[in-house]
Amino acid sequence: MVFFLRIPLLAAAIAALPAANAVHWIFGGTQELVVTRLDPVVNPGTVGSHVHSITGGSGFGETYDYDSLVQSQCTKIVVPQDKSNYWTPKLYHFNKQNASLTAMPNSFNIYYLVRGDQTGDKIKAFPKGLKMVAGDPTRKTYDASSHADQAISYVCLDYSGAHNGDPEWNERPNFFQHNCPNGMRAQVFFPSCWDGKNLDSPDHKSHMSYPVENYNNGRCPSTHPVHLVSLFYEMIISVDQFSYDGPGSWVWASGDTTGYAFHGDFTNGWTDSDLLQSAIDDCPNAAGNVADCPHLAAVMDQQAAAACRYPGEIVNEDIGDKFPIAVLPGCNPVWDGTGTKPACPSAGATPSLGGTQEKLATGWTEVGCIAEATNGRALTGAQLVDATGMTKNKCAQFCQSKNFKFAGIEWSQECYCGNSFSNGASSNTVASTQCSNSCAGNKFETCGGPQRLTLLTFDANGAPAPSVSVAPSSSVAVPVLSSAVVSSIASTSVVSSSKSLPTISSSSVVVVSSVASSASSVVVSNVPSVSVIVSSSALATSSAVPTADPATSHVLVPVPPITTASSAVVTPSAVSSAVPSPVHSDVCGAPPPAESPVVSSAAAAPPVATGIPAGWASAGCVSDNGHRTLNARAMTSDSLTVAQCLNYCTKEGFSIAGIEYGRECYCGNSFKNDGGKPLDNSVCRMSCTGQKDAQCGGDWALSVFKKTSNSSRRAVKAKHFGRHHPHNTF
Repeated sequence: MVFFLRIPLLAAAIAALPAANAVHWIFGGTQELVVTRLDPVVNPGTVGSHVHSITGGSGFGETYDYDSLVQSQCTKIVVPQDKSNYWTPKLYHFNKQNASLTAMPNSFNIYYLVRGDQTGDKIKAFPKGLKMVAGDPTRKTYDASSHADQAISYVCLDYSGAHNGDPEWNERPNFFQHNCPNGMRAQVFFPSCWDGKNLDSPDHKSHMSYPVENYNNGRCPSTHPVHLVSLFYEMIISVDQFSYDGPGSWVWASGDTTGYAFHGDFTNGWTDSDLLQSAIDDCPNAAGNVADCPHLAAVMDQQAAAACRYPGEIVNEDIGDKFPIAVLPGCNPVWDGTGTKPACPSAGATPSLGGTQEKLATGWTEVGCIAEATNGRALTGAQLVDATGMTKNKCAQFCQSKNFKFAGIEWSQECYCGNSFSNGASSNTVASTQCSNSCAGNKFETCGGPQRLTLLTFDANGAPAPSVSVAPSSSVAVPVLSSAVVSSIASTSVVSSSKSLPTISSSSVVVVSSVASSASSVVVSNVPSVSVIVSSSALATSSAVPTADPATSHVLVPVPPITTASSAVVTPSAVSSAVPSPVHSDVCGAPPPAESPVVSSAAAAPPVATGIPAGWASAGCVSDNGHRTLNARAMTSDSLTVAQCLNYCTKEGFSIAGIEYGRECYCGNSFKNDGGKPLDNSVCRMSCTGQKDAQCGGDWALSVFKKTSNSSRRAVKAKHFGRHHPHNTF
């Protein structure tokens, strides 16, 4: 009798396990590598059936094998040895007013969980070359008894707690019937039992199985006896940034409006299987934090992950990430699964593939990443800022048009020119990963980083100079500075009186994109990027109405040059508040411009937030560094508000909250790692991604808030940068 009781007792014990196994780590806040209609698992060697959001190793492409994937130049994962690819369909917002579709921003949290070891199964690392799919892009129903269906779920994020206990807001297997105040998590749990023989199968599923007892835990069946580490994706989608107009507002790239068709793909690209196995076997204290696993902590490189760019090819088609589209790419009519499936729109010829990297203009060569000068600018001849269109070639051609041989790009959007290096800078290169920002005009190119320049040089003795004209596009509404605005500029100093300005020629410029502009608009034909050029000298000398320069398609403000000779830094943040500020790009890569935090000028930094939760107070702007000065908990959001961050830190039991780069929230009880030094309030010049009228830090600068009342405090280990939301089922 005892023999027959053992199996049901084991099943009961497994069912009683806590939702979160003690041994797991999270690659949190992982950014997209590329968004395109390729799927090397289901549609190898050809254009895929629908658009995917892909992250992981840069070797992704229309077809590849394990040997080529592990040769990826880089990976978006913070452990460089993990060059695996992880992908899901892209989620679109459907505008019912005009039937247009817009791709919604997202990031990933990728979990590795040691599950099933309590059954006696030995948990193994992924075999080299393993591929698998979880979920079904054609599914329109839900079977509560199916582990495969149970493995797909959604969580509506609401940090206010206003809907706690409301069944309409519980985790569910399909889309919610309402919007989510802080975004939505789409979740997929992969099968963890392998047949031990096949690295793939015709349906990309049969070689894998879910455990016997549960989709996310338990013992493996005899048909699939090898128990692998469990893999779980959270896709964090910014649905809150778009209107919700009832069912049908959210559409997967496959055309599904129910949510049942969510799925995920995985191709193993771990270059060191022994490292993964060591992490599985010997990280008993890992409870989400990568740094709590010594094997992984020893090789973590977040800077390299942030700097990773996709060098491969993408499908040449509009995918709705920049502008709304009328139909989903591929044969994917919008459908809720009822009635007859609509016919496919006329697709025409299959689109071709094209490269993501633009070849440098003739005569130009990329030197590498260099350090900015410590007491001024490295290149002081001229400067150009374009918050939406900056690329390496745009900077190179601009500098060449001004007769400079060096071009340097910083912070995704700032271009500097010169014929020599100033203020102690040189052309000596630093690690390429220190240039971690993507270009504002091409997210697949690198354009400098925090106090780092991507340096280009022109060989005057080489081939003929390239054309410096900018290719025109269709007519657009272009904001220009009115005489009133220019007069306002004239009444405001450019830098504080405590600093003098460097010698800069009249060719020096500051360009401000229309993204951040609130000036009046006129229609100007053939202007590809909306820009305002002014001299970076003291703007107080001019009140003339700007006029268009037909050679550059820019709007010019005539201002005499500076003649003083000190070495103070002149940056876009030093420009008057009357000049709209450029959009900043954070070190995790450049999201679509509309989602980027706004960098305000020193004279017009966003105000300290209103609506601060009770029991908290603003504590100014303080310094941060690569070791993190608030390192107990962290989360990130493309719709971050001050209240959201403070509520998160309250929930986690901490008394200090800090916000950085517009979208990163950190918690702690004290400042660590030699950070927390007071800074001028203007340094915290970025707006919150979800609260444009409030300060949310800057580059290595935290907008800090502290508890004003006594409350319980937690003493915990630092969390890896990512997020730490509760789960019901993972």
